[in-house]
Amino acid sequence: MSKIVAIVASARKNGNSDTIVKAIAEKAKANGNTVSFRYLNDFKCLRGCQACLGCKKAGRCVLHDEISDVLEDIRHADGVILSAPCYFGQPSAQYRILEDRMFSFLDSNACSVIPCNKKLAVVITCSGGVSEADAVAKRISDDAVSLFKYQLIDTIVMADGVSRNAAANDAAILAKARDIGSKF
Repeated sequence: MSKIVAIVASARKNGNSDTIVKAIAEKAKANGNTVSFRYLNDFKCLRGCQACLGCKKAGRCVLHDEISDVLEDIRHADGVILSAPCYFGQPSAQYRILEDRMFSFLDSNACSVIPCNKKLAVVITCSGGVSEADAVAKRISDDAVSLFKYQLIDTIVMADGVSRNAAANDAAILAKARDIGSKF
């Protein structure tokens, strides 16, 4: 049994990102894994990296806020689901803050200080601009693989996110999500 953390960096609960992540998690749970959800938009205080370099001495981020708990969840997880909507060719601000704080996962030589071989799924949603969303998914997965030595299971890019229920009504997207979940 593996421990998986699902991070939803969308402002919408029960929107497309959340729907896809829940489908992945449902299948992963059916295979005996535990899945915990972290909704970054629920946090009261999201502080980005302060460039203090305290993490290089401590081996973890020295800020103490809600993102610190998510970083610890990632550190101890066997698998990670990262999801974010794509706005203006970038992941959401909520995701970017988390990503900046992942700097604490690297030592002063840019080597990972967290266990490697975590399984990874990446979910990116957008209302249009699928090529931009594909690029965001690729950058997120490439960074996680190259910097933290994650094992990429797969990515989902959904480019019909204008409707809040688009993912819930897309059988192909949900089938792909369940397939990814079965690989955790």
